[in-house]
Amino acid sequence: MELSHGILDKLEEIGEADVVIGILTKNVEPTILHVMNVVRSGVLQYLSQYKTLVVVSDGFSTDRTAELASMFEIQPVQKLVVEQMGVPGKGDGIRTVMEIAHHTKSKAVAFVDGDLLSIKEEWIQEMVRPVLYGRTDLVVPFYVRDKFDGVITNNLAYPFTKAYYGSDIRQPIGGEFCISKKLMKILLNHPLFPSDFGIDIFITTVAAAERSRIREAMLGLKLHESTTKYLDPESSLIPMFRQVVTAMFDLAVYYSSRNERHAITDVVVSDYYGPIPVPVGVNREKMLETVAMRYEEYHDIFEKLLPEDILQISKSFTEGEVALDAKNWARCVWHIFSEYSKTKDIMLIDALRVMWLARFIGFYNECKDMDFTEAENAIRENANIFEELKYEILKNTS
Repeated sequence: MELSHGILDKLEEIGEADVVIGILTKNVEPTILHVMNVVRSGVLQYLSQYKTLVVVSDGFSTDRTAELASMFEIQPVQKLVVEQMGVPGKGDGIRTVMEIAHHTKSKAVAFVDGDLLSIKEEWIQEMVRPVLYGRTDLVVPFYVRDKFDGVITNNLAYPFTKAYYGSDIRQPIGGEFCISKKLMKILLNHPLFPSDFGIDIFITTVAAAERSRIREAMLGLKLHESTTKYLDPESSLIPMFRQVVTAMFDLAVYYSSRNERHAITDVVVSDYYGPIPVPVGVNREKMLETVAMRYEEYHDIFEKLLPEDILQISKSFTEGEVALDAKNWARCVWHIFSEYSKTKDIMLIDALRVMWLARFIGFYNECKDMDFTEAENAIRENANIFEELKYEILKNTS
């Protein structure tokens, strides 16, 4: 991907920058000014001695997002509003920012979503300074989230990443990152750089597999406008699931000979006494309906790959008796991943998402009465199950 002549001309006027902060946007008219204002305040408060460039990378918005971002004055911080290069998708939005950071010879490049409601000035310090001071290559967030927020993270992205790479990155698709110049070069040259929602797991996975220095930053509560879309899994979560899991599985195949244990600074979660996370609504009936409707589509895949005891459980899905416990869910993941590593058949990921929804219903049943700390402990225990089963299943199915 090459930057357009228009962007290059603007960068010639800007010159070099120590830090680039990218704001990823698409139809976020209600929140973009708030996010830009907080980023400006954070830069002035914590990075005043550095030359910082704020880049709004807009993903072809059809509302007034780009117009408002262009009008909003954030001086003395420098600002650049661009339409992202490539195709619609978060990955190409991030790549656009990275290319700009590379051109300006930046030492650190950070990313925040343009629909954040809870962003604080302190986030700039927590994310950027560890990279800027040379102590780490990647800062990932640790958010205090409702137990039913992060539904792809809790039941798949987190346990899979922890088990496969030995990296206890609690929120590997957290949305906000800061990366070093060194890691950015690796990412830009990587053959699997995704253009879509797979970008978050891509950044985290590559950093873990390439043995980069990784740090988790406790950023507190995360509220973002798009959380409201989780209520309808067909329109929002399922397309995201395919993109994230495809990237995650493709990277696991790519790094299959390098999935050694990798040390990372853990965030130890004890009792939490801060603000209570905003509850996330769960349309359990819609998920039950989706599993019952979709299960038969992938019946042949399940019959071929899954153990008989799991098949006996899943046969009741069409009758509305939907729930999958943590152990059987982990077994499903490893069996399907093993087959995917041989065939790269995207239908396997579509089949897995049916079981994922069944697991989410099981997780809902198990955790609906738990508080934050209890649910967090349960999620981590479930991740340990992934680790325990990984070697045995992959060895027997390879």
